[in-house]
Amino acid sequence: MAEHTFLLAPLRGVTDLAFRQAYCAHFGGLDLAVAPFIATVPGTRVKPELLRSILPERQPAGLPLIPQIIGKDPEQLRVMLRAMQALGYADVDLNAGCPWPFVAKKGRGAGLLREGSTLEALLEVGCEVLGPGHFSLKVRLGLDTPDLLARRLPVICRYPLRELCVHPRTARQMYEGTVDLDAFERVAAQCTLPLVYNGDLRSLADFDRLTARFPSLSRWMIGRGLVANPFLVESLRAGHDTRDLARFQAWHQTLLEAIAADAPGEHALIGHLKELWSYLAPAFANGDRLWNSLKLARTRAEFQSLLSLFPLRFR
Repeated sequence: MAEHTFLLAPLRGVTDLAFRQAYCAHFGGLDLAVAPFIATVPGTRVKPELLRSILPERQPAGLPLIPQIIGKDPEQLRVMLRAMQALGYADVDLNAGCPWPFVAKKGRGAGLLREGSTLEALLEVGCEVLGPGHFSLKVRLGLDTPDLLARRLPVICRYPLRELCVHPRTARQMYEGTVDLDAFERVAAQCTLPLVYNGDLRSLADFDRLTARFPSLSRWMIGRGLVANPFLVESLRAGHDTRDLARFQAWHQTLLEAIAADAPGEHALIGHLKELWSYLAPAFANGDRLWNSLKLARTRAEFQSLLSLFPLRFR
């Protein structure tokens, strides 16, 4: 499957620097990672601490990173793009897909689709600052209905974007329900840009169904599926399940240490671990009982002690 390209999705609070570092220490198969978004800020400069998670010297070798920006002000976008360029990044992504209501209602993330003129102004700035083929866009099908992206597509496709990544749900759906592959097919038929599929790719069976329906697609972004099963991309490339419990446990220990090194305190560390295990637990035979116990942990020692009480066995 060498012709396929696999990208790590930007899941805020999950596929961050610690996750990328631990993943690259134990797994392979990913071609690129898109970093969780960094918000634009007022003013003419960006404080260095805002960019700490994407500092090139902190990134794992072998996994090129594309920063992502969220915002709605073209001049603030310009300032953030210049700051990322100064770090050495040639490619940057714009988030027009975040579905959280407190984001979308302010006209950011998926809310950018509501105001076509704002989205167009941002695309103009992105392509001007970075140059043709270096700015990309991640979107949803729409806010409440799945036809809004299709209406915006003629304008989007006028810009020389590196690619368009589409998650075929509406913002209202959040991550619930099913992806709308019929709507995605209509977008794919219209789109003249390189297209990336993102959404509900969790298994070999999912990949087989998607590649059978969209044989011309070769770029796949995976988020929740890879967090739940860090072997997933390796399995997709191999054509069979590659899960191994000893390697999983080694990866988990590396990840725990990476999270602890970057977390501002024990409370943040436990919150991060619980977020991670909300994805991981269903992969195990006793996952429900395990997750119900882990939710009660208040310290790292307590979390690890509870985890050791459950013999892990993949479903």
